[in-house]
Amino acid sequence: MSEIVKQEIEQVVYKPKLEQKKAVSFIWVLPLIILGVLGWIAYESYMKKGTNITVTFKSAEGLKEGVTPLEYKGLQLGKVTEISMHDDLKSVKVNILVKKEVAKYVANESSEFWIKKPTISLTKVSGLSTLISGHKIELSPKFKSEKEFNESKEQLFFEGLDTQPNDEYEDNGYYISLIANDKDNVEVGTPIFYNKYQIGEIIAKEFKYEKVFLSAYIYDKFNYLVNQSSKFVINEALKVNYGASGLNIEVGSLYSALVGGVTVVTPNKDANKIGKEEVYTLFANKDDLRKKEYFHVNFQKANGIEENSAIIYKGIEIGRVLSVGLHNDILQTKAYVYEDYKYLLTNNTKFFVEEPNISLSGVENLGNIVKGNFLSLVYKEGAFNNIFNAIDKKDINKNSTTVKLELYSDNLNSITEKSKIYYKNIEVGKVDSYSLTSNLQKVKIVVSIDDQYKDLINDHILFYDMSSKLVEMKALDLNINYSGVEPLLNGAIGIVGEKRKEKLTKKEFKLYSSFKDVEKLKKVYNTGVTIDAFFDNDFEIKPNMAIIYKNQEIGFVKDIDFDDRRSTVRLFIYTPFQKYITNKSRFYKKGIVNLKASLSGVLFEVDNFTSLLEGSIHLDTDSPITYDNYEVFSSEDAMKNSSNSISIIFDNVEGVQENFSQLTYKGVNVGKVTKVSLNKDQKVEVKAILYDDYASYAKTGTIFYLKKPRISLQEIANVGSTVMAVNIGVIKSTETKIQTKFEGLENQPSVEKSHFGTVFQVEDSTASSVNVDAPVYYKNVQIGKVSKVDLSSDGSKVIVDCLIDDKYKKFIRKNSEFYDISGFEMKFSIFSGSKIESNTFTSILKGGIVVVTPYEYNEIASSKDKFILNKTLREDWKSISPSIK
Repeated sequence: MSEIVKQEIEQVVYKPKLEQKKAVSFIWVLPLIILGVLGWIAYESYMKKGTNITVTFKSAEGLKEGVTPLEYKGLQLGKVTEISMHDDLKSVKVNILVKKEVAKYVANESSEFWIKKPTISLTKVSGLSTLISGHKIELSPKFKSEKEFNESKEQLFFEGLDTQPNDEYEDNGYYISLIANDKDNVEVGTPIFYNKYQIGEIIAKEFKYEKVFLSAYIYDKFNYLVNQSSKFVINEALKVNYGASGLNIEVGSLYSALVGGVTVVTPNKDANKIGKEEVYTLFANKDDLRKKEYFHVNFQKANGIEENSAIIYKGIEIGRVLSVGLHNDILQTKAYVYEDYKYLLTNNTKFFVEEPNISLSGVENLGNIVKGNFLSLVYKEGAFNNIFNAIDKKDINKNSTTVKLELYSDNLNSITEKSKIYYKNIEVGKVDSYSLTSNLQKVKIVVSIDDQYKDLINDHILFYDMSSKLVEMKALDLNINYSGVEPLLNGAIGIVGEKRKEKLTKKEFKLYSSFKDVEKLKKVYNTGVTIDAFFDNDFEIKPNMAIIYKNQEIGFVKDIDFDDRRSTVRLFIYTPFQKYITNKSRFYKKGIVNLKASLSGVLFEVDNFTSLLEGSIHLDTDSPITYDNYEVFSSEDAMKNSSNSISIIFDNVEGVQENFSQLTYKGVNVGKVTKVSLNKDQKVEVKAILYDDYASYAKTGTIFYLKKPRISLQEIANVGSTVMAVNIGVIKSTETKIQTKFEGLENQPSVEKSHFGTVFQVEDSTASSVNVDAPVYYKNVQIGKVSKVDLSSDGSKVIVDCLIDDKYKKFIRKNSEFYDISGFEMKFSIFSGSKIESNTFTSILKGGIVVVTPYEYNEIASSKDKFILNKTLREDWKSISPSIK
């Protein structure tokens, strides 16, 4: 037992196993690798670490930490890292980490910073990218060369600007400083108009010295419209005045009501340009631009006149009442008239108030009920005066002298003692009394002619009743005798005749029953000359037909000698108009009504009222040739076809219609199609007339082509031609030889030079997505368009004609590059994600081309140079910005 226990307690000893170990374990290598990577990252971070600068702004609205970029001309230079309150508690501090490679240009005493915000208005949309990313901080360096930067001092703390600095404006831009004293409705982006066409815009606004200062930019091509003689005035969208003087509403255009605007008025186009140091006043309304003469009018009693009441003379507003006050029981007013009417203020001038007068016998000054009473006057020559005592209107003629006349008529008709005498619808006298003659056969009417019109009255003057027989018809000859409400209600007498040197010798005149009766007599009393003219018998001319020149009656048809082949008409031309009859004079008949209709539209022409029933003969003096004899043509087209016509031969003219298809040059109608027919060669011959400047278009080399509609998913062009007549386009020639017959083209041709611009040909190996009228861009500004896409003569290439506006031609150099930006480009990467790029929506539908000109540009390209259309747009194209001179 003891032996067993002895064995159990006996110690067991194991011999260790010896193995060969490596000198260094791998587990110590891993920390070294990690330490090396961290060291490299720290080194890289240190080497790329930028410079921190601080900019103080009045507000941090729109700025975001870690998001808002610092940019210069679209290039990102840094990013906002921290935004905090400034020590003065009135502004904010914005910390910006600037990239190391540009730090010396940014952290510089020449740097200025401002916040770029999006601009959205009815006239302009810019900075849309900031709607998503927030506002941007823009850098504006004062120094422009590297030498200036190197010589300047480093600066890390800056005061931010409220608005874009003046240094950002173009060096050669036309900028004008304006000051607005009492208006605050002009904002940045407000358009500037000249004759309702936008020529510039407001680009900056600043309040200082308790006044509003504005910076206006005038577009380069409109610089000549603005100079030192220019005046600037705010457009009034809606102006309403209402009071005892009535309701006055002035409404501008709908466009002005929505966007406002500033209008430029330039009386002298030859004045010097406005200097940058000059400041011009922005007037509140157009009335402030006119010079005024101020005066006073006193009234003994109330009259309804108040501030802003109009002063009207012979229906024309010549001034306004400025103020009304009561002094010693006398109503005193201060008023003005425009400088042009200063001569009316004499010591013999009488002022009175015009008021509405309504009674059963008639209506007088009905318009005053709406527009209120106004101040009027009776003018007589005299010395200048600026203080007046107003009188009652009824007292005006108390002391004036009149000319008394007796008129005899078969019937009194509507004449009363309230009837007035009119000459060319102007009141010149009135009826004093009427009675039967002693033999009871006639009515004697005594009338008075105001002294100021006495020179109109002579022995050859004719009087007629304006009120009797409102409508009279005899033998299909309609006579409408309507001259307004006043003659219709109260009766009136009209005067027909001209002022003559002969003095008045008789006091008795016949009163004719209507204007129709005196119209023929008026022709007999006129002096003039008779000329003979020939006309074909395929149209009718009647005696007494009026001869018209530029809407003025200059004579009449005296008589006609008929012949079975060609007849002769004698035309009587009144003496004052004889000078217009020359060897280039010709005549044509204008019918009563000219009506032509088709699916393309309705042509409806009516001549003046005189020829409404009979037609009239019109004089034309624009003939390009001379005539041995005078001739009357059947119509204006027939007349112009005799001298101003051309022929254009086409293979097919579907859509071209007589009298509706126009010849257009630069969008202006210069002629029209008069006849379309087949010639002996079974081609279509189009006859057309040219309206004016015949020799400028009818010459060798002029090109005529059909402007057919183009409708597709990509584009819509000349869409009017799908429902209206197809027009014919014109491209002028530089030749001088006259030509009257031309070969027309089916489409607009490819020409090296035209009034549209210069054509540059771009070659492509295969057809691209670029279509006709696709835009051509330079730095995202459209400088032209694609005018034609066609195969080369051997069919190996596609030729794209790019029509570049002449003002942008200098940007196209011999080493310029053309890139196809049609449709859109999609890039996909596992690490960077997807990216879709498209230049414009237009380029998706119609295609587009971008031109890139390198810094080391060659000489200006010509239309003979050839270019290759590159399929992929280079990534750095936006940063290439050479200064081309």
